[in-house]
Amino acid sequence: MKFCVFGAGAIGGFVGGMVARSEADVSLVARGDHLSSIRKNGLRVITPDDEFTVSVPATDAPSDLGTQDVVFLAAKAHGLTAAAEALQPLLGPDTIVVSAQNGIPFWYFHAHSGNFDGHVLQTVDSGGKIAAAIGNQRVIGCVITSSNTVEEPGVVRNVGNRVFALGEPDGTLSDRVNEISMLLTKAGLEAPKTEDIRGDVWVKMWGNVSFSTMAVLTMSRLGPLVEGDDLQALGVKIMKEVQAVGEALGVTFRAKIADRLEGTRRVAGHKTSILQDLEAGRPMEVDAITGAVVEIGRLLKIETPMIDLVYALMRQRAREAGLYPEIGFDPLSYG
Repeated sequence: MKFCVFGAGAIGGFVGGMVARSEADVSLVARGDHLSSIRKNGLRVITPDDEFTVSVPATDAPSDLGTQDVVFLAAKAHGLTAAAEALQPLLGPDTIVVSAQNGIPFWYFHAHSGNFDGHVLQTVDSGGKIAAAIGNQRVIGCVITSSNTVEEPGVVRNVGNRVFALGEPDGTLSDRVNEISMLLTKAGLEAPKTEDIRGDVWVKMWGNVSFSTMAVLTMSRLGPLVEGDDLQALGVKIMKEVQAVGEALGVTFRAKIADRLEGTRRVAGHKTSILQDLEAGRPMEVDAITGAVVEIGRLLKIETPMIDLVYALMRQRAREAGLYPEIGFDPLSYG
């Protein structure tokens, strides 16, 4: 199986390194100093239990790699419009695209059993360009619970968890989901198969919309946000609004808020990816994570005052830093 990671940063680099070590046919699409280091020294992966280096083909030109069986798409949500065009040389008639973004994914309403089947979220995929370029029929959803950082160019560190839940948008346990789950499991990752990948999306959104957002606004690691009563209470209010929106779409939350809080405490020293982006001067995933919930809330006529507030603050924080990718759509004015 030819397995290409498009966006081999913290998450993509970790996945690519682990799968490459299992002797799969892996290639990476990366850029900048990170790419240069991988080409020169290989990709070094550090985990709590192990440390290793793999030598894999790496490029910033997907046309160098040819058609793939699987593209693990780990580019940031705000970069997907450009990524969807750039990865075209990797796509053959049967190429699978594993979509592994934070936030509400561009394919969310594809094969959706509710009233909004086929609806396009403008905060995530303005004009439907991403779906048109990739093809929703290729997509397998992936919800990641794994804390990783690019420690230095060419070096990726995993600091906790390695769960990559996989599911078809239509809820079937397909052969291709089984195949990719087996590949990731062989590589030492946890790759549970689910018939409700959207449920996994919303459980992760609990933390993304609340504590990841609060981490940016306070410039804090996760610990202080869940260990003090005041900030934890604020986070729980946001989580309850997230849950109200998800449940209105028919989502069943298979975990409890208390469980999600406990999971966050276990990685108390971690900096969220969006805070890492702010500190590194990289564009921030404001809209796919927070703006999309605002948009869906408006679509469903559900009030989300706390989410509206943190979204407005996050958007301004990103703009002040010059890191907000303007999308030409304001979900606060929608509906």
